[in-house]
Amino acid sequence: MPRVKPTPEMEEEAEEVRQEVEGAGGAEGSPDAADPGAGGEEGTEEEEKEVSFDELGLDEQLKRALRKKGIAKATPIQQEAIPLILEGKDVVAKAKTGSGKTFAYLLPLLHDLLKLSLEGRIRKPAPNAFILVPTRELCQQVYNEASSLLEFCTSKLKVVQVTASMSDKDITVALSGPPNILVSTPACVATCISKGIMRGSSIKESLSMMILDEADLLLSYRCEDDLKALIPHIPRSCQSILMSATSSSDVDKLTKLLLHNPFVLTLMEVGRAKDDVIPKNVQQFWISCDAKDKMLHILALLKFELIQKKVLIFVNSIDAAFRLRLFLEKFGIRSAVLNAELPQNSRLHIIEAFNARLFDYLIATDDAKTKEEKQTDKENKKEARVSRKHLQQTLDAEFGVVRGIDFKNVFTVVNFDMPPDPAGYVHRIGRTGRANKTGASVSLVSEVESSIFEEIEHMLQDIENKDTDCISPFPLLTKDAVDSLRYRAQDVARSVTTRDIQEARRQDIKNEILNSEKLKSHFEENPRDLDLLKHDKLLSNKEIPAHLRDVPDYLIDPKTKEASNVVKLSRAAMGIDKPQRRKRQGFKGGSGRSRDPLRTFSAEGKSRRRGMKDREGEQDRRKKSKKAES
Repeated sequence: MPRVKPTPEMEEEAEEVRQEVEGAGGAEGSPDAADPGAGGEEGTEEEEKEVSFDELGLDEQLKRALRKKGIAKATPIQQEAIPLILEGKDVVAKAKTGSGKTFAYLLPLLHDLLKLSLEGRIRKPAPNAFILVPTRELCQQVYNEASSLLEFCTSKLKVVQVTASMSDKDITVALSGPPNILVSTPACVATCISKGIMRGSSIKESLSMMILDEADLLLSYRCEDDLKALIPHIPRSCQSILMSATSSSDVDKLTKLLLHNPFVLTLMEVGRAKDDVIPKNVQQFWISCDAKDKMLHILALLKFELIQKKVLIFVNSIDAAFRLRLFLEKFGIRSAVLNAELPQNSRLHIIEAFNARLFDYLIATDDAKTKEEKQTDKENKKEARVSRKHLQQTLDAEFGVVRGIDFKNVFTVVNFDMPPDPAGYVHRIGRTGRANKTGASVSLVSEVESSIFEEIEHMLQDIENKDTDCISPFPLLTKDAVDSLRYRAQDVARSVTTRDIQEARRQDIKNEILNSEKLKSHFEENPRDLDLLKHDKLLSNKEIPAHLRDVPDYLIDPKTKEASNVVKLSRAAMGIDKPQRRKRQGFKGGSGRSRDPLRTFSAEGKSRRRGMKDREGEQDRRKKSKKAES
């Protein structure tokens, strides 16, 4: 693909994205503005300095919970933010995804509440702290982290999460007490106040800290009006914390709206070493192909095992996600689709199962659009009047994949569809290479997407001050390997019709709604049964032909076979070549009869089952006694 000379418009766009992903460092934070002689041994020592949580003066109960998690040292953002928050200062902290921002605010918050609880000074008409996040998935993650930190605490602090999917009755029950910490979305809190479930006067009396996590996303999720409705009820003495992965006008707007003389902490630089927008431990690759050949190329990547598992695949629409899933399924490659149509419980199950390595391929829909497209959609929704008969499944407005969700141990991110802007590319790639682990990204670029690819490349070159390409051609996939699968792939791709896609979407939603509603309480009581709820089930009942399931050796060229073996050896060396799904921990081997929780789920209760077992045991004892007498 020929290189395009950057236009003034592209340069302007790259500068905007650079400011967003790199942060407003200014002359003081710029490496070029620093004294050249200052980057010597002192800078190195500052970089290598590690701070333990003992040095930060945290409560011993919290440190015990951290030790159980295997966390001994504080990350740079935690080293800087925790002392400031403990001092009671308003803080705006900007640091990249995966840098430990959640613990940076949870630890000092819990420390203060434990201290107040010990002294008997906690005010209780309403929650003492609000943690506001843009999505329900983030609510769940923050709630889980806070609960895990309180595991060894003798003072029983109460943490609850409240989302818009809950009924008013459930919300009222959750907020009774009331809790010490409320994790929710701005829209849900505003609704609670407007309905009188929470009283503004009580919030003014009790609220001591308000935290906005992923602050740069809150306004993009249409939370501005909800936050403005909340402002009159926030006491001036309330400490406010903003956590963000990027610098943007939205963050500045929230800062002016909610904070008073905040301490701005920008950790786009650690010591004197510049923090890369894309970490150096993430290798970036791209493959040039026709749009109609993308299915063929991703099939070759997965079938020949040329990329490391687990794999997160991004597409730009739900139809594209199911088309890809049906296509891969016909070749014996199972995957799951994560999208905004699914119930929240199902989305959480899918994320947990993927993180637990119960399946290797997750197709995620990223419905990111430009600001113009979002505005157009908003206007169209206002004008359109759709009857109930034609009303389709409503997309969850509080759902986001690219940002916020903590995918664990993702080795490869595949851009099956390119994102609409460079910032979207940076956020997608941020799903791999977390916590300094190695990762890779592969982007399939069609001719139509060449312009956005050039923008991304130019943006990366501008930020990293490079003249060479930052994204390299993928070296392991040869033309012969692609052509060996071409006829099979084309035949299968033609067989996946629009009707098949719509039917698959309906079936998937139907299954997941059933799973979500009927098994919610079951999984709370039996967490080990989660691995039986497979989200990568086959959508088609047809048996997979042998010639599609396995690629004959004569079709694989020597170079591809060698590359595949290298990837397999690397995977084996990392100890991840055996999927955990084959080990059913917590279950005894049976006679082959599947324990499907949908079929074994019973409302009879344990007592009735225990009674049946007792009766069976009594019958066996009687038979044995009769034999003994005879």
